[in-house]
Amino acid sequence: MSSVSAFACTGFYVGKGASANGTTMIGHTVDSWTTAQSVTWVVDRVEDEPGRTYKVADGVEFPLPDTTYKYTTTPFTYGIWDGATANEMGVGCTAAITCYVTDEMKELDPTVENGLSEQFLCALVALCASSAREGVQVLADYIDMFGNAEQNTILIADQNEAWYMETYTGHQWCAVKMPEDCVAVFGNQFMLQSVDPESDDVMYSDELFSMPEEAGLAVYTEDGSMDLFATYSGNVLRDGNNLRTWYGHVLFAPSTAGEYATETHYDLFYQPDAPITLNDVFDMTRARYEGAEYCPETIEDYAYDIRVIAIERQMNIGVIEIHDDLPAEMAITTWVCTTDAEHSVYLPVSNLVTDLADVFEYVPETDGPDENCAHYLFKRLSALAKQDREWYGQGVRAYWNQVEEQLVDVNGDVLAETLKLYETDPEAAKAYITNYTIGVQQKAVEDAKTIFDELMWYVISCTNTSKDPHAFNPFVPSLLIVEEEAETEEAA
Repeated sequence: MSSVSAFACTGFYVGKGASANGTTMIGHTVDSWTTAQSVTWVVDRVEDEPGRTYKVADGVEFPLPDTTYKYTTTPFTYGIWDGATANEMGVGCTAAITCYVTDEMKELDPTVENGLSEQFLCALVALCASSAREGVQVLADYIDMFGNAEQNTILIADQNEAWYMETYTGHQWCAVKMPEDCVAVFGNQFMLQSVDPESDDVMYSDELFSMPEEAGLAVYTEDGSMDLFATYSGNVLRDGNNLRTWYGHVLFAPSTAGEYATETHYDLFYQPDAPITLNDVFDMTRARYEGAEYCPETIEDYAYDIRVIAIERQMNIGVIEIHDDLPAEMAITTWVCTTDAEHSVYLPVSNLVTDLADVFEYVPETDGPDENCAHYLFKRLSALAKQDREWYGQGVRAYWNQVEEQLVDVNGDVLAETLKLYETDPEAAKAYITNYTIGVQQKAVEDAKTIFDELMWYVISCTNTSKDPHAFNPFVPSLLIVEEEAETEEAA
């Protein structure tokens, strides 16, 4: 095994032709320091106000259109690093999966202070873009004006198409339209190799090819095409990243995944063995290489370069689900998990909502425990559950999985009712979906409080280093028992 990459986040895509319900899904795990916290907000539309700019720093102000779009977002509690945005035009954006380039490329075209950054790029797309392709162009325009600050992978999608974008150096980038019949899961490494520069489904910076060619740094494939990964990243694969990409194949296309090999640059896009459901995507974000020799829970001497998808420092995740048969203003449901997914829950947030539960919007005044903040309430439960995945965690995970299944099952009916109202009274539709969303959020928070208290009492009651199975059973939330009893009574 090679040494671990210091980078974070896992990106994913499911094309509408590869999903079980015909929706497009994009997203990434926002992995950060363990005490970082997130919020979920609605940002209002601004109508016909010319002359506004998006200020990044003194002297760096990106011009905004006269009208900017309403959108939902999942930033850190201080309002930047929007992990997942969905605007009223039906455009979803998620970023950034941090990647790397060679030292030679960094020297040739250095990144730029206050250039395009994951701190704000999703917000720019949400504010300005009426289509996914336009979203790519918005980011390209920013790079043209002010440069690029980082190496990132970005996913942007609308009802018609989805785009994958890589930003390499201070001014070079490339984007490709993603195939509708494929899926993708990838770690912190660039994935594009050769592209067709003449294709309408490819966009790129003016000097993407000429700059490395003129510097003698270009690497070519056997057919004479430039290999972007080899050219810009030096063809370096790190296990901490590449294992996650491989395990995406294991989960979604096991028939062709094969055994892991460090030197294999796995395909970015591939067809799944079976149509992919939302719950499949949720489970993927919780993956810890179960069934493989790299699973940390089965390794006697854990190697820290085995970087799982479900790393404990996930701070939020947004699975952006786009319906192409609904009005754009209500076409996106962002399934928001406001902390690490393994022992938490995904909750639906439509791009039509006008408000959210206060506990999800709340910004703590200082660092530290704050029961007014949804992130903290879910994170403390998740952290406690992880202290013993078998005895503490499996009951927590079972309950949240059950909640998710129910929410996914009813979401179609909720959207159908919203559409029915929208066709005659859009404001009534907004009120309906907003009230539903707030109710779901409030119940999940109360459930998290209840389960945390019960689990803490279980830990207090069952403090026993031997965990004698004759004395104790693994923790089971009372809410799970209630739900199971209700199902039994209903079936009878």
